[in-house]
Amino acid sequence: MKPMKFIPLYLTAVVLIGYTCLVPAAGSAKLAKVHDSIKEQFESVQHIEASRFETIPSDDVVIFDVREQSEFDISHLEGALQVSPAISSREFIRTFNQMLTGKTVIFYCSVGQRSSDLAERVQDSLDNSATSGIYNLQGGIFNWHNENRALVSEAGATDYVHPFNSYWGRLLERPEMIRYQLDN
Repeated sequence: MKPMKFIPLYLTAVVLIGYTCLVPAAGSAKLAKVHDSIKEQFESVQHIEASRFETIPSDDVVIFDVREQSEFDISHLEGALQVSPAISSREFIRTFNQMLTGKTVIFYCSVGQRSSDLAERVQDSLDNSATSGIYNLQGGIFNWHNENRALVSEAGATDYVHPFNSYWGRLLERPEMIRYQLDN
């Protein structure tokens, strides 16, 4: 009787599957390093994890997507308001200050760089005593997408995300869901 070769193969598969469940995906691991760098660069900005953010009642939060309109059009967090990354702090305050009273303010972009920059520029100008807190969403929409959280577009629910560019798109764990433009 010949020895069964399938048992070692089966055990190898079990070990590999178990290992991949314990080790974070490459995109998430790299994104965590990017976030650490952003935290060092923007020390005055508070960050909020997606799981904590989701516990805030939607009536108590104002969400700002700090990406270009073309990125926002592909997908965004439900209820987010798109603002240009280049908006001045004066223009931001003039436009949005009144709607932020008593609210938790969340900024996000692709990975957190542009949103942390805007959060830092406006946090001193906002009446901090009037808000419940100002935060950057940890890992941005890329982390949100990597964790399979809900995204929307004008057409409704979507799984697509704009990668900003091909370099940053490597941080997305589902490259088949990358879109640079809306399907016609």
